[in-house]
Order: sequence, then structure tokens, then C-alpha cells
Amino acid sequence: MKKRIFYLNAIILTCSSVILRLSNIWFRVFICSKIGAAGMGLYQLILSVFILGITLCTSGVGLAVTRLVAEGRGTRDSVRHCVFYALVLSFAGAGALFFCADFISVRFIGDASAAAPLRLLAPGLPFIAVCSCLKGYFLAIRNTIVPACGEWLEQFVTIGASLLLFMKLSAPLNAIMLGSTIGEVFSCAYIILLYLIFAKKRGLSKAKSSGIFQSVLHIAAPVLCGSFFRSLLSSTENILIPRGLRKYGAGGSGALAQYGIMQGMVMPILYFPSAFLAALSMLLIPEMAEANACGKRASIQKSVEKAMRFTLTFSFLMTSVLIVFADDLGMAFYKSPQVGNILRIMAPILPLMYLDSVVDGMLKGLDQQLYSLKYNFSDSVMRVILIAALIPFFGLRAYIAVLFMSEIYNASLSINRLLKVTAIEVDIVGWILTPAVCAALLYYFLLLLQKASCFMI
Repeated sequence: MKKRIFYLNAIILTCSSVILRLSNIWFRVFICSKIGAAGMGLYQLILSVFILGITLCTSGVGLAVTRLVAEGRGTRDSVRHCVFYALVLSFAGAGALFFCADFISVRFIGDASAAAPLRLLAPGLPFIAVCSCLKGYFLAIRNTIVPACGEWLEQFVTIGASLLLFMKLSAPLNAIMLGSTIGEVFSCAYIILLYLIFAKKRGLSKAKSSGIFQSVLHIAAPVLCGSFFRSLLSSTENILIPRGLRKYGAGGSGALAQYGIMQGMVMPILYFPSAFLAALSMLLIPEMAEANACGKRASIQKSVEKAMRFTLTFSFLMTSVLIVFADDLGMAFYKSPQVGNILRIMAPILPLMYLDSVVDGMLKGLDQQLYSLKYNFSDSVMRVILIAALIPFFGLRAYIAVLFMSEIYNASLSINRLLKVTAIEVDIVGWILTPAVCAALLYYFLLLLQKASCFMI
């Protein structure tokens, strides 16, 4: 029964993630047609600053709710503590973003027109914070339908509101950001309503929880610190990339255009297949937490082995697909051959990129978030240093090389930690050789298929 619920939730989350990412790619194509590659670069820079605020108010708190409920310590009082904790941080982040928008846009983003979009995004942070907490509750009780519907609601309200605002406002970026905030308000209202219904229906305990604040801090603080500083370094990295490209020789709009192509066009396509793994990563957190709390080592080892095998097989196959169809995807979505070229170059890193994400979820479920903090922080520091040092001399090629080095470094440390904690030995044949051979066969099959179709045309 429990296994059936796990697979059902995995299917629901996977379908939700695929629909959301498809709609997000479509929306990005639409935005790109309105504001161009340079505008897309500015859009990504604004988002990189906003994501820093989201990280401040959500990192760790959703995980804390999930862990507390999954481990049997979740009460209405503990959920309220987490919501209060998140709201305090979110109001601080929203205030800083709103009142410092002019300073951030001029001194860091390098474009004064970014101030208004930042102010329009700021009010959404408290709503995002509450949603993060309550989604953690639903994940812990193995209900994925409610969070999935909340994400659909947010996405479609955001897109719908943005399309309407495009006709009303002269500034496209303002329309997009205001639409995003409206979507967050609707999603938050929906999640709160469903939480109140489910908490009453499932009889969530009203008892006061002793030492709950310390438990929340133990779980959330390392994740918050790691995620916040990593996000800060990521924002610094994103700001340094266009500056480095300008020093390399690209003009102001040319640097933003190259950055927009990489971050706003290539990366969403590159990450799209991971939608099929996002459910696995999320659902493994409560499963691991529960098994770890009960001391079920054999169950943990079995889950880890299955997750590693499935993730590597899937990612190797997706690598072959992206290499073969890179040009077609670049032209189909953005009518850009450069997008296809970069996709083909980046595709071989997919196995480590996807595996790192799944391993990170398992480590959090096993109470190893402090190690994730160390690895992510050191990785981010390395990326910032390398970007600042190499991009002014080698341009976009240096950034691609840095991404490869970063994924190899971070994934290696995380995988080594997971293997050590779970006492599992690497199955080279089952995890690596078999998926690699299957991917190679798929590559040649798709290549022959592609050439045959071209010949017939």
C-alpha cells in the first residue's frame, strides 16, 4: 500500500513538473519574442536578485515542516512556528528588496530600469514563504495533488495576468513581474485554505510542542545558511558574467544577449528532462527521514540503489537525445543556431547534474544537510573566483568550462558522502556501464533515424 502511494505521488509530481516546465519554456519563448535576447539577459539578472530573497525566506523551512511531520513530531503548533519563522525572514527580505531597489539596480545589475520590476516582485515574498511551509506539510503526509495544483494555479495565473498586463503597461518587464506577484497571492490563498481543511480532517494535533524552535533551527538553519550564501554567490556570479563578457569584447547589449541565451534559453531546455526526476528527489526526503528515524538501514540502502540506477539510466539516455536534436530544439524554440550549439556542448554533463540533485534530496532526508551546506558553499566560491578570473579573457567558453568543473566537483563530494553514510558500494556495471552502453545505442539509432528522415524529405 505504501509503495503504491509512493509511485502514485511520483506520477502526479512528474506530470505536474512536466506541465509546469513546458508552460515555462513557452512563456520564455513568448517573453523573448517581446524583449529580445538582451532583454532576456536583464530579466535573468533581475530574477537572480529576487531568487536571493526567495532563498532567505524559504530555504530549510519547508524541509523542517516535512521532517517534523514525517518523523511524528508535527503538530499545528510546530507548523505555526515554521510559518512565523518564514514570515519574519520574508518581510525582512521584501523590505530590503523594495527600499534598496534603486541601489541594487544601479550598482549591481547595472541598469536603473530594473528598480521598478524589483519593487513589483518584493510583495510576493511573504506569500512564497507561507506556501513553502505548507507545501512541506503536504509532502510529509504524502499528498502531492494539493501542492501540484497550487503550482499549476500559480503558473497559469502568472501567465494569464502577465499577458493581460502586456496590453495595459508600456514596460514588458513590469507586466511580467506584477503578473508573477499576482500568481503567488492566488497560490498562497489556495494552499492556506487546503491546509486548514486537511489539518482538521486528519486531526493534526493541537498540543503545544516543547523544544520545537530548537528542532526547526537544527533542520532549517544549516540549509538556510548554505542556500542563502550560495544564492548570494550565485547572484554575484550572474552579475559578473555580463561584466566579464563586456571586458572580453562584447558590447553592453551583446553581453546581456549572450548571458540571456545561456541562462534564459539554454538552461531551461537543459533542465527540462529533470522534471521526470524532480518527483523522485522530493519524495525521497520524507521516505529517507522516516526510515532513518526508525533505523531501517536496509530500506535506506535499497532506496538509494534504486534511485542511483534510475537517475543515471535516465540521464544518460537524455544526453543522447539532446546531442542528436540540439539544433532542432534551438531552432524550434528560439530560432537560434547558437542555442543548439551550446546545448550540444552542455549535454554530456547531464548525468552528474541530475544525479547531484537527487543525491542532495537523499542527504537532506538523512539529516546530512550540514554536509550539503559545505559542498554547495565551497562550490559557489570556486565558481565566482573562476568566473571573475577567466571570462574576461576567454568569454562564454570559460563560463561553460566553469559549469563543467562545478558539477564534477559538487556531485563527486555529495555522492561520496551518501555512499559513506549508507555504506553502499558503487555498482559500476549496473549504475554506469549499462546505462552508458544503452545511451550509445540510442544515440546511433536516433542519428540513423534523423538521417533517414532527412533523406526522405
